[in-house]
Amino acid sequence: DGETEHFDFKASVEAIIDDEWIVLDKTMFYPQGGGQMHDVGKINGFQVEDVQKQSGVVLNRVPKHELEEGKRVKGVVNSEKRKQLTQHHSTTHMVNAAAREELGEHIYQAGAKKNLEKGRLDITHYEKPEKETIREIEASVREIIKEDHDINVRELTKSEAEQKYGFRIYQGGAPPGNVIRLIEIEDIDIEACGGTHLLSTGNTG
Repeated sequence: DGETEHFDFKASVEAIIDDEWIVLDKTMFYPQGGGQMHDVGKINGFQVEDVQKQSGVVLNRVPKHELEEGKRVKGVVNSEKRKQLTQHHSTTHMVNAAAREELGEHIYQAGAKKNLEKGRLDITHYEKPEKETIREIEASVREIIKEDHDINVRELTKSEAEQKYGFRIYQGGAPPGNVIRLIEIEDIDIEACGGTHLLSTGNTG
């Protein structure tokens, strides 16, 4: 989880698929999803180059390794790269909230991508915003960062969350399952999200 600062863990190798996809009994590697790039790092010193989730199982791609099924291993997530992804993910939520404030309640996320270089947010709007409007949105985001709002993680059932916050929480589409994870930037924004997030907006960097 992005809320913790511990980036190494111990686990057991459950399975090895096609010689290079490693399944662990537990993992801290964040799989690609919700527009966020996957973590990278090492398992027993061997490079993890891709992390995907299929049918609820996290698959770690380790092209060159000497790992064996049933053995205990140590996983280490590249914390610097995780931090960049986390900063970019939290910031896209701030941009979405600031755009809604600036442009109106009809603003909705149409797509997003968070990689190491940058975070990108696509929003619905009836015209291309003027440069001045974009500058105002940027100024609002800087204000949110400066005010250092707490970022909280909550888990609620879908019906509870919908009743309390409405369908706006599904900015990236409705997630599967009955219990959903909500990311709340205090007094600013709340939406369903499975990504990694900062503890407060002031940590954006």
